Amino acid sequence: ATAVAPAASTANAANDLTSEKRGKSILRAAMLSDKEREQLHLEIYDYFQWLESELTQLESTHDGRRTTANAGLVVSGLRNVVARMEGTFRVIRERDDVEKEASETGSGAPFLEEVLGSALRQRYRRLQPTKRSGHSRAALDFEDMFARLLAFRQEFGHVNVSRKYKKDPQLGIWVSNLKCKKKEYDKAMKENSASTRPRKSSALLDQDKIQRLEAIGFNFETRDVNVIPWEARLESLKEYHQQNGTFRVPRRHGSLGEWVHKQRQLYNKRDEKFMEKRYPKLEAIGFEFTTNRTDLKTWDHRFEELVAFHRVNGHFDVPCPPSAGECDENDPEMEQYRLHKWVNRQRAEYRAYASGQNTRLSDD
Repeated sequence: ATAVAPAASTANAANDLTSEKRGKSILRAAMLSDKEREQLHLEIYDYFQWLESELTQLESTHDGRRTTANAGLVVSGLRNVVARMEGTFRVIRERDDVEKEASETGSGAPFLEEVLGSALRQRYRRLQPTKRSGHSRAALDFEDMFARLLAFRQEFGHVNVSRKYKKDPQLGIWVSNLKCKKKEYDKAMKENSASTRPRKSSALLDQDKIQRLEAIGFNFETRDVNVIPWEARLESLKEYHQQNGTFRVPRRHGSLGEWVHKQRQLYNKRDEKFMEKRYPKLEAIGFEFTTNRTDLKTWDHRFEELVAFHRVNGHFDVPCPPSAGECDENDPEMEQYRLHKWVNRQRAEYRAYASGQNTRLSDD
């Protein structure tokens, strides 16, 4: 009985509402009277005020600013909305302070979120696309991509699709992933044969699909046709040195810059194969395996840079350049990246200092 009572009272309230005589409305197709709509405008205003306040508080931290940016929210835009509403609706300008205080008490969430939450969740679920099962989706993807691979073969006479195939980038990535999945499949088959309890193999490939691919000339061992041999890269590096007088090829210079960066990475790791076969050839032409930096800056120098940054930007959150991971030592963005890392280190040092741990920070 107690469970039925709320539903019955809600139904009675709805009937009372529909039977109640509506007030006048300036809008012909409106469902609300003018007075009811004014109350709605107040609730919308309260909602945007609440949202602006919450986001302003969120943006007081670096992580919060990143969160709002990722969500595509602009707090200044919300402030404009609030100001526009105050200038547009008289009911907001003439609002009683007592009424405003009453509306701000409660659970903390605005009235619109409380009353519309359930209905909006149901609406959202109805609008979501129906998900297919993983198995049927994988099968559909394979058949679709296999047909596109056949079309590629019809046009070019082979199935060696480059991973960076511009006409159909998805096909290039799919072909590249097939080769990885084939290795997973072979590994799973070996484990299955060595175990009394078979393990599931790759969901993307099975023996039938492998045979169909091989039947049209697909070679799972074939490397990307755009891969340039190491020796050819070495010759390109020599030519670059003749033209520029240095082996310091910036990463933004294209594939040669990436290749040079990779050689230095292998050297720093002391990769066994690299050190045995390729290191001697690079050393023979005078290649610089380390980019010795003579511009290491003191703490005071970095502090002055941070002060200058604050003077221009009004805050101390030095951003990490988007291409920091691709910057060469000589790239201008690398200097900003170093200042970004220095600021992060100072914050970590301060947290250690505040907790009583040993740190390089001093009182001054």
